[in-house]
Amino acid sequence: MRIILLFALLLGPRLSFAQAFEAPLIASPAGRSYAAIEFMSAAQSTTLLPAAEDLPAAAPRGQTLRVVVYRSEIYQSLVVETVTTGLEGCCTKVAQSRAMDLQAFAAHFGFKGELAGFAFTDWTSPRGFRFTFRGKPFSATVSNDGKRIRIERRTGR
Repeated sequence: MRIILLFALLLGPRLSFAQAFEAPLIASPAGRSYAAIEFMSAAQSTTLLPAAEDLPAAAPRGQTLRVVVYRSEIYQSLVVETVTTGLEGCCTKVAQSRAMDLQAFAAHFGFKGELAGFAFTDWTSPRGFRFTFRGKPFSATVSNDGKRIRIERRTGR
């Protein structure tokens, strides 16, 4: 009995520590200017409409997810944008812009202090990417409608 109690006390906090974070992305003004962009990356484009000769060139035909990290003094912010393009990539437009609540993310995974230390790693799919936060690896997936994000702590590299 004592061994089980000791085991529960030692591993209990680790076992109860949630490894996934899911939250809404908060609406952010589309097309806003970023004072200090630190990083920007776009995923592979996906097709919205099949090629049709009768559509205007500006009609949205492709969609891309874009991650923007910007800094305000010592704090970072993360914005996930949905960008649409017309025929042959013309007429690029930010269709949706949403911010991730970095404070809620940091609190969920037990990070304390300033909101800094986000570093984009790479895209895993048109809606998924990997990043590190203060050196710890994570994977993120944005919902199909672009309004939610799910983040999981990765093990290994």
